[in-house]
Amino acid sequence: MLLMDGILNFSRSYLPDKRGGKMDAPLVLTTRIDPKEVDKEAHNIDVSAKYPLEFYRATQEIKNPTEIEGIMDLVSSRLGTPEQYEHFMFTHGTTDIAAGPLKSSYKTLGSMIDKMEAQLSLANKIRAVDAPDVAERVLKSHFLPDLLGNLRSFSRQRMRCVKCGEKFRRPPLIGSCPKCGGNIVLTVHEGAVRKYLEVSKEIGERYSVSSYTRQRIELLDNDICSLFENHKVKQLRLSDFMSGSAR
Repeated sequence: MLLMDGILNFSRSYLPDKRGGKMDAPLVLTTRIDPKEVDKEAHNIDVSAKYPLEFYRATQEIKNPTEIEGIMDLVSSRLGTPEQYEHFMFTHGTTDIAAGPLKSSYKTLGSMIDKMEAQLSLANKIRAVDAPDVAERVLKSHFLPDLLGNLRSFSRQRMRCVKCGEKFRRPPLIGSCPKCGGNIVLTVHEGAVRKYLEVSKEIGERYSVSSYTRQRIELLDNDICSLFENHKVKQLRLSDFMSGSAR
């Protein structure tokens, strides 16, 4: 099946002309697989039917995996012998290799905030997991880049006419669409920029993430406030003028 896929479904005309376009292309086909030529990651697979007692003792001492390679039955130790092709065992059997939930929590949970709360709740229940580290990783890898990206998109966005759909790099001076007279609206809104700001601040305080990450959140908060809040404009009520408190 793999051979026919390479012969029937491949053509050099399909290859992108960009860098890496030939990386995974079947440019060379061979009829014999030499286990020594396979990526070394595949050689690190353990293929024993059960783990020795020394393995579990090593886990309690948090030893480096390289220290216990000698007691493990790895593919790398079978290279050059008939065992490199057969008798690959496993520790736990299953009636269906595809068994498991049909939908992950990532699909069933609604918003990204719900997903993060579920992930942190699970981290709090597992002793082997450092919940503050999980919180910081999620903030640094997802929420903060999302905030930065949306803030950048807001500052570089284009305007759109709600009537004809025409887009403008800058809002027309007449205040409406010069083609049809329709209303001009933003394509990126304030809500999208602020979406993860409050939850990022709350998570950072709750889990005492590093000072660096909290300062990044604080700087983002200041940038967003300076963009959307005009401190020179003060919202007043009619009673403020009647009482003489307005300045």
